[in-house]
Amino acid sequence: MKNSIARKLRQVPEGYGMVGVDPHKRRHAAVVMTQDFVVRSKFKFDNSREGFEGMLQRVKAEMARAGWRGLMFGLETGGHYWRNLAYFLDARGIPFRLISQFTLKRRREGKDLNRRKNDFHDAEVAAQLLSTGEFTDTRLPYDVYAELRAAYSAYRRLVKESGRLINLLKGLLDSLFPEFTQVFKDPAGKTAMSVFSCCPVPGVIAQMGEDDFIRTIRANHQGRLMRERLRHLHRLAQASIGIKEGTEAVSLEVSLVVERLSLTQRQIERLIKLMTRLVDATEEGPHLLSIPGVGYITVAGMLGELGSFKNYQNAKQLIKMAGSNPTEAESGGKRSKRTPMSKKGRPGLRYCGWIGVIPLLRHNMEFRAWARRLKERPVHAHPLKPREIIGAAVNKLLRLSFALVKKKAFYQMPKLAEVAG
Repeated sequence: MKNSIARKLRQVPEGYGMVGVDPHKRRHAAVVMTQDFVVRSKFKFDNSREGFEGMLQRVKAEMARAGWRGLMFGLETGGHYWRNLAYFLDARGIPFRLISQFTLKRRREGKDLNRRKNDFHDAEVAAQLLSTGEFTDTRLPYDVYAELRAAYSAYRRLVKESGRLINLLKGLLDSLFPEFTQVFKDPAGKTAMSVFSCCPVPGVIAQMGEDDFIRTIRANHQGRLMRERLRHLHRLAQASIGIKEGTEAVSLEVSLVVERLSLTQRQIERLIKLMTRLVDATEEGPHLLSIPGVGYITVAGMLGELGSFKNYQNAKQLIKMAGSNPTEAESGGKRSKRTPMSKKGRPGLRYCGWIGVIPLLRHNMEFRAWARRLKERPVHAHPLKPREIIGAAVNKLLRLSFALVKKKAFYQMPKLAEVAG
């Protein structure tokens, strides 16, 4: 087994000074120490260019007094405030590594039983973890990969916002027009949205004739209109059990929610167009898109979270980055039957893989046959449950993606006999 700590310790040059930084919104805390944990100085600096330049002058002066060959920074990754400083250091060629806030907290609490907590103490622990090799290998995204990461993060937030608005809309319909979801299971559909924009109140629909109701919806609708469902909705409106008290206010809120939902959907479409263009500009995009069942959004999420595949030596690193690697639990000779995901990697990449393999298992013949074998294998071989199969498919997709990109090959569907075997 390879010793990752020894590999990381080789990244810390001898004779370098350690600078631990605890980033914050306005002022960062920094502690300068030797590799044997002797604190040389501690100070705070502003989260601005002037503050960064002043910090560099101060630590370089300390380096000259101590006779160090150079400096190495350890940045705690709590929140997003470390990113500006990281890009600042990277542009000047100054080495730095990221310190997990979880690791820092455990080290701080284990070292001080009185649970002492302040900014300088956190910066000091960050510098100590840097010296002992307990840091994260750091690669900042640039160019198209940085664009993809920002675009996919915005896409995830908008999808989450869209789901929240749809749930809010369903809650309002439960009191205003409970029968609506019997006809339109998806209230965010085009025909359903046209109904909301015209007449969401069942009493108003009931007063209109069936043909007049359809013509009213048709006048404000673009695209295919579901006439049969509209007729069914009109019949249900005649005997709706919707609450009539407060109808005007609730219907106004429905209209406001629909406007926000329409805006969110348009913004999602714009982001999808941007991600499509960015994926086409990457080296990995054509190889990943050659896999049947994998679309632009999945590829955009993978490249946005992983960056360039040139930064990785094997597929295990991708799986560990996603946090989808199985983890065993053993104590006193007793071992758990199941090995769940570690979930210690990037949740965005794990979410992207989980959502991406669902259509893959449905449309890709090879993946579908592979999943069937895992599900139907004998009891002594531990057949997998549906959710476990999805987790295994995420790892299989990452391994396949790495192989295609490294070999600069395109996916070829295996022969039917090979899949069946």
